This record gives sequence, structure tokens and C-alpha cells, in this order.
Amino acid sequence: MIPQTLGALAGFLALVAPGIVFELRRERRRGRHQETAFREASRVALGSLVFTLVSLLVLTAVQATGARLFASPADWLSRGEAYAREHLTLIVVSVAVELALACALATGFEAFFARRRGEAATVQQRSAWAQALRADRPAGTRAWAHAVLENGTSFYGYVRSYTPSGPLAERELVLEGEALTCETDAGTKVIGEDWRRVVIPGAKITYLRVTYLDAITGEPLTPPPG
Repeated sequence: MIPQTLGALAGFLALVAPGIVFELRRERRRGRHQETAFREASRVALGSLVFTLVSLLVLTAVQATGARLFASPADWLSRGEAYAREHLTLIVVSVAVELALACALATGFEAFFARRRGEAATVQQRSAWAQALRADRPAGTRAWAHAVLENGTSFYGYVRSYTPSGPLAERELVLEGEALTCETDAGTKVIGEDWRRVVIPGAKITYLRVTYLDAITGEPLTPPPG
């Protein structure tokens, strides 16, 4: 079923948000597993339902103490649109508080279960390529790569662009620079003066070595002392 109005869309997002929060935090500690979209959506929906019901119970308990801080579901159901028009601000505040409480419950339960399972460390979802070529690259430097192919051919050059994630067979690495070099059994040849860039399929790369050179001088970074 597709929401037909902005309000319906906002309500749908509010309902599924707690389950999404729980799943995103869980994946940070356990990594993403290959599974069907139906199974993943079912787990998100079930988690959202549980956390939403618990948060509604908490708000109902607060209302039962006599505090009139939130909208009354009973009055809303009995009076319908008239109640909504008269208490629109209260309804918006109530929904926002319920959503925040449900997401907080999802975060708290995930942290509790992770502590029980000893999953304190965060699992990075980025690939090793993205880690080496982007996350670990110091400011003011360019990544210089040495790509060794299956047939023994080597390419050296500045990293122009690359496919950061996905199956290795679908990734590509682009090297460039005047010092772009090709090394084969026949010898080593600098091809940067004749060829602007070389595109290398990820599936053909046996291994990739990366260093970082100063973006202005082209000199290697000075290793830290000690």
C-alpha cells in the first residue's frame, strides 16, 4: 500500500523509523548479511511495532497519572476530525514524543543486547578500497597506487577515481598522471605523456598497494617519529 497524502507518508515513516534505527545500529556491530528484502522488511516492521507499542504504553501510563501532556487516543477516535482540528498542535507534539521515545527504546535495547553479546566494536560497512583510498588518505595528499594484474602486468599512477563498493567484478580503478607507468615482462615504460588515464577492471587486479604523496610537491609523506 502506497501512502496517498503527506500526512499518511509521515505517519508511515514514523511507524517504521524505530525498526530502521534498531537495524542500522545492529549492522554497525555485526555487519550486513545477505538476505531477502522480504525478510529484512519483516524484521524492521516487527521491531517498529514492538517499540511503538511500548512507547505508547509509556505515554498512556503518563496520561493515567492525570497529566494532560499528550493527545487522547480515545477522544481522537470518538470525535474524529473535529478533535484533530481542535488539538492539532497537541497531536503533533504527541506523535513527535512517541517517535523519539520509540527510537530511544530501539537504541537502548540494541546497546543492551550488544553488551550482552560482547559486540562493543563498530563494524565499518565501507570496503577496503574506500578505506585505503578515501578514509585513510591524509588531507592535502593524493593517493598513489600500484595495481598488479593477474597476468603480472603492473600499473603505477595517481588514483583518479574508483568504484568504492559492490562486487569486485563490477569495480573499476582509474589511474592518471604524467608519471603513469606500465610494467610488463618486456620492461617498464612511462606512459603518462602519451596516455591520460588507464581504466583497470577490479576483477583483473591481484592486489593493490597504496601510498600518499603531497598534492603539491608529489613527495612522499614523512613518516611519524617513533
